[in-house]
Amino acid sequence: MKYKEIIEKWVFVGFSTVVAILTVVWCIYLGAKDVQRVSLALITCSAAFAVGSVVGFLFSIFGGEEVPFGQIRNAVIALASGIAGIGIAKVNEVGAKIGEINVFGKPSEQNAWFSALFVITYAVAGFYFMYLLRLLVLNPALAKSQKETSLIQLSGNAGRVASDLGKILKPSMLLGRDDISDILKEGGPQAEELKKQLRGDVVNSFLDGCEKDLASGSEIQPDNIAKAAVIYYYRAYIEDENSRNRDQQIEQAISWINRALLRDPLDPEYNIKLADIYGLQKQYDEAVSILERMERDEASPQYVQQWLGYFLLFIDGRENDAIRHSLEYFERFPDETPCLLNVSRAYAQLYAQELHKRNVKAIAKSKNRQNSLNYLQQAVKDYPALKEEALKHAVKGDSFEVLAADTEFKRITGETPASKEKPLEA
Repeated sequence: MKYKEIIEKWVFVGFSTVVAILTVVWCIYLGAKDVQRVSLALITCSAAFAVGSVVGFLFSIFGGEEVPFGQIRNAVIALASGIAGIGIAKVNEVGAKIGEINVFGKPSEQNAWFSALFVITYAVAGFYFMYLLRLLVLNPALAKSQKETSLIQLSGNAGRVASDLGKILKPSMLLGRDDISDILKEGGPQAEELKKQLRGDVVNSFLDGCEKDLASGSEIQPDNIAKAAVIYYYRAYIEDENSRNRDQQIEQAISWINRALLRDPLDPEYNIKLADIYGLQKQYDEAVSILERMERDEASPQYVQQWLGYFLLFIDGRENDAIRHSLEYFERFPDETPCLLNVSRAYAQLYAQELHKRNVKAIAKSKNRQNSLNYLQQAVKDYPALKEEALKHAVKGDSFEVLAADTEFKRITGETPASKEKPLEA
């Protein structure tokens, strides 16, 4: 608390105490030390003061509550004002008693106006007393209490474990910046250690805490929502494909990523992750819809085009769009040669459609075939590891199935395709 606030608080308390003492002295003087009149004067000023305090209390919370309470507040203010008006109208009887005394050494003959002034003065004093009491004392104390309570609620079950996550998972992973797909593909001790970390007791305790906080209605810190979304996203990758565990992790990832997006619907990282998760579910239309919406935003990262070039491969009739996005991305980033694999796959799919339409097994001079092989050649030249990736897509039902038996394709990949399936037959 600042010194100015402390001074204001104690000036208010001291001034209120002095006024209370002077009021008692004033009422004794008004009652001419007569017990009945002194009591009547004290009761009158106390009642007026109380009515003013009620109005001051309700006025000081104006605009801070919901509409239903605001309606009740207005009704109470009207009631309090009515009570004050009735009290003022009845004070003639009070004036008949206290008006008989000497006021500043002279007899009071105008009892009504004196009593009315007496009541109004203390009603106004009560109003400002309560207004300043809430402003300087009660509201700051209440705000502090609510802040402390909010911090407790925000931490909840998840918050008590969240700090331990940093000891288990790297900051880059908690921020969702790591691409773990390469680690998982390579396998080995590093992949097993990663799986162990993501399935560990600390991570499980954190996620359980998030779920408990969600079920109980406790507010969860945005950082913890983000961490839960990222962890479920990664855990979807480490589970076996088509397993029940993976389906559960995917559903949780979608749920928590959407909660993270409630805070910032345009966040590119979480939109990309949501699209990727939909891709794992083979819901490619949803994934492409998210990415195309992002592409329309000039502030979106340019790698959105790279992702579109990939996911559009799974949408019938969108091969040319996939080619366009991949090539535009490659023009901006010439070092990103692997995206040319998606271009090659798209041309291979167009080649398959061409064969099917003409009802033939091969067209040696097909531009789609030649483009597919040319871009594949360019991709594997810079990244030889893409040969293996190309062979994975040469199985039945995949992009390079139509080229699986192609001599040029075999030359580029350097080995026999993984599948013995024949090329597409019409």
